[in-house]
Amino acid sequence: MKNLKKHIEFIPSGIIQSDFQAKYNCRSKFYPQPDGSLKLVEEMCCNRYIFNPDSVELRHNYKREEAEAYHEAMTELLYNTKPRERIIINTAADNIARSKRRAKNRLLDLINCNEWNFFVTLTLNPDEVDRNNYSAIIKKLNNYLDNRVRRNGLKYVGVPELHKRGGFHFHFLTNDVLNLTHSGTYIRPNGGRPVKADTVKRSGFKVEDCRNVYNIQDWKLGFTTAIEVYGDRGAVANYIGKYITKGEKKVGGRWYYSVAFLLVILSVIMASPATAARF
Repeated sequence: MKNLKKHIEFIPSGIIQSDFQAKYNCRSKFYPQPDGSLKLVEEMCCNRYIFNPDSVELRHNYKREEAEAYHEAMTELLYNTKPRERIIINTAADNIARSKRRAKNRLLDLINCNEWNFFVTLTLNPDEVDRNNYSAIIKKLNNYLDNRVRRNGLKYVGVPELHKRGGFHFHFLTNDVLNLTHSGTYIRPNGGRPVKADTVKRSGFKVEDCRNVYNIQDWKLGFTTAIEVYGDRGAVANYIGKYITKGEKKVGGRWYYSVAFLLVILSVIMASPATAARF
C-alpha cells in the first residue's frame, strides 16, 4: 500500500487489464445467415477471466515499474492479496498491431453481415492525379463515393493497398449499382489476370465458363476492374482483410473505408464466470 496515492495519480484508473476487471472466460461470435439462422464463427474459452465487454486495456506507455506498483497496490487494496496478472506495457508497435487487428475484425464483421455483388479495384493514373499525394487522393475518392451513395445508393466497404514504390490503389466490395461496361476480358477458371477471349481459347477454356471482367465508366482517375463476387462470403472477407495486415500505416487516417449504413447484426455471447470450472 506504500505510495498508493502517487501511483493512482500517475496512472489513470481503468487502464490495467487484470482479474478484477475481466468478467468472462468464454466468448462466442455468430453471424446472421440469409435464411435467418446464425452461424458460429468464433468460440474462445479460457480457464481465466480474460474477456471484458468494456474493453479495458492499457492505453499509455507508462514505465513498467510504475505500472506494476499501481497494479500491485490496487490488487492489494481490493483483494488483500498480491496480483496474479503480468502487466503488459504497450509499445508503439503493440499499439499499431492492436489497431490493425481491431480494424480487420471490424472489417470482417461488416463484410460477413452484408450482401455483396462485385469485387472492385480502383487504380490511379499518374497523369490524372499525384499518386503520392494521399490527402488529395482521399478527398477525390470520398467525393466519388459520397456522390454514388447519394445518387445510386452505393453500398461499399474496402481497403487501400500501398505500393512498394509509393502510391496505392483500392479494393472494394460493392452492391450492384455501379455504371459498368464489359472490359472485353475474362478471368479463366484457374484464376490469374484478366485476359482476352483469344487467350482464353488458346488456354483450352470456353469463354462462357469464365468470369466476366467489367470496367466502371465514371471513375476518371485511373483504371478499374469489377468482378462478380462468388463463393463463400467468409473467404471473400479474409481476402479483403489481408490488405490491412499487409499495410504498415493508415491511408487517409483509416485502415478501411465503408459507407455508414452497412448492416451489422452479430451476436456475441459471453459465458458467466461460473462456467470457468468446466474448462
